[in-house]
Amino acid sequence: DNWEAMNAEAWKAMEEAYEDGRIKAIGVSNFHPHHLDALLKTANVKPMVNQIYLSPSDMQPKVVAYNQEHNMITQAWSPLGTGTILEVKELQDIAARYGKSVAQVAIRWSLQHGFLPLPKSVTKSRIYENIDVFDFELDKETMDFMDTLHGSAKTALDPDNLDF
Repeated sequence: DNWEAMNAEAWKAMEEAYEDGRIKAIGVSNFHPHHLDALLKTANVKPMVNQIYLSPSDMQPKVVAYNQEHNMITQAWSPLGTGTILEVKELQDIAARYGKSVAQVAIRWSLQHGFLPLPKSVTKSRIYENIDVFDFELDKETMDFMDTLHGSAKTALDPDNLDF
């Protein structure tokens, strides 16, 4: 019930560590515009990054637009949809056309949108594959098509309706 006060208190501690030089950047995770507006009422240092669930299946356009308007980096904490994006037939077709994996296509899509993707893997070969995304670029038509894939795999949960 008192999320605004709790966020402000936690943020104040992060600001202190930032201002003391103990950390170089501070940010938030899964904040929507109304969460950020509430935080900015008391913040001395604005968040530098907002880490959100973001993939071709869920672009969260309102959150991304807010981040961009406020010069915050949008960090995609699950650019592969926790693996669900790999099963999307349309993305498999695109990957085949580019001679890349679906993961590489999804990561490249994130980068071309200006998002900072954070793919997770414990498999050494996949980690190497996930960073091998700088030798190609998705054309505009492919990017535009991928932008229409909302709901083709997993979508973000609503932080206002979760029991933390």
